[in-house]
Amino acid sequence: MSISSVLGSAFGLLAIMASAIAWAGPAMAQEAAMDLEPVVVTAEKRQTTLQDVPASISVFSEADIKDARIQTIQDLSRLTPNMYIANWGIRGTSYVFVRGVGSINNEPAIGYYVDDVGYMDARAFDANLFDIERIEVLRGPQGALYGRNSLAGVINIITKKPDNQTRAGAELTAGNYNNYQAGAHVAAPLVEDKLFLRMAGYFETRDGYTENDFLDQDVDHHQSFNGRAQMRWTPSDKLDISANIEGESVDDGAFPLGRLADLQRNPHHVAYDHEGKYKRDAFGPSLRVVYDAPWFQLTSITAYRDFDDSAANDQDFTIYPLITAYEDIADRQFTQELRFASPESDSALKWLVGLYGFNKDKTHHLNLNFAPDLLLPGMSVDRDTDSDLTTNGMAVFGQTTYTLFKKLDLTVGLRYDYENNDIHHVLSMSSGEMNLGSNKVDASENNGAWLPKFQVAYHWTPRLMTYAGVARGYRSGGFNTAYADESDIRFDPEYSWNYEVGLKTAWFENRLIVNAALFYIDLQDQQVVQLLPSADTAIRNAGQSRSMGMELELRALLCQGLTLDAGFGYTDAEYTDYRDPLAGADYSGNKAVLAPEYTYNLALEYRRGISAAWDAFLRAELNGVGPFYWNDANTLKQDPYQLVNLSLGFEREAFDLVLWARNLFDENYEAVAFEFPGSDPVGQSGDPLTFGATVRVRF
Repeated sequence: MSISSVLGSAFGLLAIMASAIAWAGPAMAQEAAMDLEPVVVTAEKRQTTLQDVPASISVFSEADIKDARIQTIQDLSRLTPNMYIANWGIRGTSYVFVRGVGSINNEPAIGYYVDDVGYMDARAFDANLFDIERIEVLRGPQGALYGRNSLAGVINIITKKPDNQTRAGAELTAGNYNNYQAGAHVAAPLVEDKLFLRMAGYFETRDGYTENDFLDQDVDHHQSFNGRAQMRWTPSDKLDISANIEGESVDDGAFPLGRLADLQRNPHHVAYDHEGKYKRDAFGPSLRVVYDAPWFQLTSITAYRDFDDSAANDQDFTIYPLITAYEDIADRQFTQELRFASPESDSALKWLVGLYGFNKDKTHHLNLNFAPDLLLPGMSVDRDTDSDLTTNGMAVFGQTTYTLFKKLDLTVGLRYDYENNDIHHVLSMSSGEMNLGSNKVDASENNGAWLPKFQVAYHWTPRLMTYAGVARGYRSGGFNTAYADESDIRFDPEYSWNYEVGLKTAWFENRLIVNAALFYIDLQDQQVVQLLPSADTAIRNAGQSRSMGMELELRALLCQGLTLDAGFGYTDAEYTDYRDPLAGADYSGNKAVLAPEYTYNLALEYRRGISAAWDAFLRAELNGVGPFYWNDANTLKQDPYQLVNLSLGFEREAFDLVLWARNLFDENYEAVAFEFPGSDPVGQSGDPLTFGATVRVRF
């Protein structure tokens, strides 16, 4: 299906349905102000408006999240220019790439924060989003304020907070594939002006999208439960203390992977003999304290996170019992951040300094079972690896902005990150009761990095600002638990320099917002993931690359009740120096993996009153992904594709009914593709057409 036909179909439907809404009756709702509301963000760890932040940021409000049905980071990526997420068969292997920079199996390249609490392991990123006030996506290195593993950007999620207002609500969804979702929240003051409570929960279940024809069952069914509770205490107007606790339980089917050529002919059908499973349990309390002193604001965030993650799968993805894999991960992290910031004022000088420390312990067990004759004649073989990786780190950071002539902002930021990694690793081989040998690794590694940031912004008018900046990014080094030789046990940190210019503008009495950015990224000592003959992966500092491109985002209030949101991203990312000795290949000059040439999103939303009590709205979305490569050799290519989503809703003060459809034209595409040495490419079909109805009630 061509882009022009999709555009014509989607917006033809929009015109017909908008006309139907208009025909239903004259607008009875009170006329709203004909301008766009300012968007408040905390991207730079202080509250300001989006148009005053000299950075490329996409922001999604509570209304955006609800209307666009943003329920996971996968949904978020489709509305964020130059952001792409590939899923390797389970929620725990959803890998995020921004501006062509990302990670597969190694440390994440993007920071992920919920209420200022960082999730250090990328296996925890793809969780259900619920009871959210705002989501901010920052593109480019955020090392000065966020530190390690944020060289591609940061996803910053802010949940809803309790206050003096009593609120309660529930949401029910039913859709195809037996998709059922239920959510509820309640918030109330326990002591007026002093003590507040908010609780929220979310449950989801659905059948799988992919059928295993050999086992005659669906593969990737989902079931999950999430909960969150927050107690907030404000003993004075200077002190705000919040205690949070959240948890998650996931019990999914897993790995709807099959031979890529077969999936392209017959999407969502695979055939292999071993059922896949994925389970995850997570738990995390945190304490946030904010104190407004006369000369500064103090913020303390103390957090603990605990998650257990297990997966089982057919490693050969054929109907023959050749290789199976069982994996268990237990991850524990403790973090503490302490910040001092200048008070909110009109002062020309704004500053922030802070300290950060963490402890992380991760245990990892992987069993690979090989059928007889695969490794040894007539004998099945179990290969077990057990790793215990402990990481301790600390950082000191600061950023200051000085404004000259009330127009020119000069910003300097600097952070020093230090960490120590210790690993105890054992690999053993056995066949039945026979021990075939073992290998142990005990190693320690120290890493540190200075992460500067320099930025200048000029406010030409209250509604026009241009900026330019340079920032350094850093990804931690580490250890390989699978390797071809001992020189691969360690790999070094990765570094980047990001150069960016951009503008923030508002037009026509704030009815049109247009923001744009140009960037150039230089990656050094790049960590690349290489496949081993054993079907494992090893990380090496084998690459250097550069990425350059642009982002353009706009939001327009076209007329009363009709808004347009659009975004476009372009990325040209390639390896400038990359040799793979395992494959005996030189990939210099090849395109970087998982870096779509372009991404775009376009949404029209029309909302108006149709009676004294009821409003109606219609939202049509077009999301597109340009061509890119799945592998370093550039032999596995994803063709461009586009998805259309529609929502039609009816709302009143305490009740909503929304009919929705995603991937309306059932576009076929790959969610992932890869190949093991000596085997046919393997892939996973993208999500098919889904549709359903959602009911919301408020009390």
